[in-house]
Amino acid sequence: MANGTNFSILNTFGILYVYLLKEYALDDPSISFKTSWIGSTCTSVTFLMSIFASMCSERFGIRLTAFFGAALGVVGLFSSAFIQQLELLYLTFGLVLGVGGGFAYFTSLVILGHYFKKHMGIVNGVVSLGSSIYTVSLSIVLPIVLESLSIKYTFIILGGLYCMLLLCTLTWKPFFQRKTDNPKLDLSKETDVVNKCSCSAKYYLNWKVFGNRTYLVWFLGFIVAFFGYFVPFVHLVKHTQDTFPGSNAFILITCLQVTSGLGRIVFGKIADLKCVNRIYMQQCAFVLTGVITACIPFSEKFEGLIVICLILGICDGIIVCLVGPIAFDIVGPIDASQAIGFLLGGFSIPFAVGPPIAGLLYDHLHTYEIAFVVAGVPPIVGAIIMCLIPRVVRLHPATTETYTFSSISILDVDHASQSTLVAPEHEIVPVCSIELPPSTDEENTTHF
Repeated sequence: MANGTNFSILNTFGILYVYLLKEYALDDPSISFKTSWIGSTCTSVTFLMSIFASMCSERFGIRLTAFFGAALGVVGLFSSAFIQQLELLYLTFGLVLGVGGGFAYFTSLVILGHYFKKHMGIVNGVVSLGSSIYTVSLSIVLPIVLESLSIKYTFIILGGLYCMLLLCTLTWKPFFQRKTDNPKLDLSKETDVVNKCSCSAKYYLNWKVFGNRTYLVWFLGFIVAFFGYFVPFVHLVKHTQDTFPGSNAFILITCLQVTSGLGRIVFGKIADLKCVNRIYMQQCAFVLTGVITACIPFSEKFEGLIVICLILGICDGIIVCLVGPIAFDIVGPIDASQAIGFLLGGFSIPFAVGPPIAGLLYDHLHTYEIAFVVAGVPPIVGAIIMCLIPRVVRLHPATTETYTFSSISILDVDHASQSTLVAPEHEIVPVCSIELPPSTDEENTTHF
């Protein structure tokens, strides 16, 4: 529910975008540019908050962090319903909802590591399906609600949907706690959250991963590619209504999300085949995304746009499902959480820039032809940059959703006491936990 509620609102912003234009237009020549910033701000802040949500989870706990995020989301949506000036939506819908969504989304993934140690791939796959299922449902219901009521009551209904997350987050109980008298293992005494991989927030902002040239090239390629990636999600519905006035433009979002959900599962499994190069697969998806995006304005029939959206959804599923496995392969399991965290945070820049630029082009040209063609260039350029990545040795099986920060390095040290583990100060020692039969000794021991 958390995953679906968060991203269904982001993914269907293209529908809200059309009605926001009608509500706040008032003959403003730059209305498309201004309205695009609302969705872009919300999406970029959601991903940017993933980094800070990790530190809040460390300090205050997963449940409290998630509840706080859900509460912020409720406040952001309800307050958006009473906004009379478009620019104020940057604060309510963009910033407040974005921060709340980032906190709720991050913790919804981290908590999985507390309940599951095996089958994390299929677990993440089921959770990630929430995004597609909710988006498909919302893309059908949202236009009806907007037509029957208004944008004001639509925000109130979405706020009510977010209220359910307040109850959901209260059920997220961390099972792992660090209770030990051993100073080497007692990483923090101020919180009982399992995701304690360091004694300070410095661990969560470890910039050393950028010293890995392979990761740096992959990171830069990803960021460049995403400058045009989100443009169809925001502007495709408006373009369809302009080009094919009598068509049901909202069904395009449904088509895109259906194939995206299927693509995450199917291609996540295909990526496990030994003969498949995951980076090449992701590059091909980016190239196809760029080409298909550039072809959007040249579709002469509405059915052609449906085919385009089906292909875009498959590419989206491939790109998303391979983020985690590729990060594991490039930097290893110890630094994978850092690598994915910085990548998610890096998404905030292109997400905040791409759609507004497309809106600005539309305001001046009154057509999306140039906007979509320009949006198709960055994914191709990003894929070309990834050609500089040397061959990477595969280390881990593929998953169907981006791995989380902390679930990849959970150590159960509940019963740790006096240990002979000695390491220089501030040195991180990679270890692996092996489950052994219960010891018969009176004094509890931990085996590494």
